[in-house]
Amino acid sequence: MDTLRALLSPWVSGGLVSSQIENVVWNIRLPRLGTAVTAGMGLALGGVILQTLLRNPMASPFTLGLSSGASLGAALVIVFGFSAFGVYGIVANAFIFAMGVSLLILMIGQWKGATPTSLILAGIALMYFFGATTTLIVYFSDAYATREVMFWTVGSLSRANWESLAFIGIALLLTLPVFLWRANDLNRLLLGDDTAKSLGMAVERLRIALMLLVAFLVAVVVAFTGGIGFLGLVAPHLARLLIGTDHRFLIPATALMGGLLLALADLVSLHAFGSVILPVGVVTAFIGSPLFIYLILRRREGAAA
Repeated sequence: MDTLRALLSPWVSGGLVSSQIENVVWNIRLPRLGTAVTAGMGLALGGVILQTLLRNPMASPFTLGLSSGASLGAALVIVFGFSAFGVYGIVANAFIFAMGVSLLILMIGQWKGATPTSLILAGIALMYFFGATTTLIVYFSDAYATREVMFWTVGSLSRANWESLAFIGIALLLTLPVFLWRANDLNRLLLGDDTAKSLGMAVERLRIALMLLVAFLVAVVVAFTGGIGFLGLVAPHLARLLIGTDHRFLIPATALMGGLLLALADLVSLHAFGSVILPVGVVTAFIGSPLFIYLILRRREGAAA
């Protein structure tokens, strides 16, 4: 009730709640909720686009190393003090590293004999490599830098504010319309590259362009929330169970599913353990792991039937 009063308070003469409660709602709760929803949408969109481009249900920003690469880029700026541009420098470096990972995955995909499974394995190898590099950097850094980098490694919404909401919101506004515009092309990719090419599609150009857009979107999200795992993997599968595989409907459904899941996970992280607030990345891992196992088992049962 206090939250509702705080929302109405600025437009009511004399206010309905104390300035302290109003400040908490407007400057902490609302931007945190908005950041959770938009970040969840961004990660989920990255997952559904990557799964289609690579034709692999295991593809996601996390399993392909995009999140860990972006986290390493952010960590380098923090630890080595290249922060003259503040958050803009962190976002830029996170994007550069995420884009580099995307290009590397695409290069691996061009090798003779490369399969969707080999791309995922390469992504997992990159994820562990970037994680080890980040750990090495932390090991030789001071306590402040260690604490800062842990934020990016685990994934948290503790620093969400109106600025983070604005940045992620702008990234969504720039990328989501393009994904929707290319929905029919993504549907054709489900038929295979050869079929898509026979229909007049420039498959490789589309794949590179959309992967770079995903890298940009994921980099912006990771720059403000850190590496939140499993969301980009699970949300697209849940959306497919409800909507099907038509990307005209799957893309918006996946975005909504991702936003809802991260908002719920953040709610759990805030209230499940009393006064202890968990990083939301821990909660998504605990929730996402068994949920994804269930989805795998369900998929196998469907294939067997």
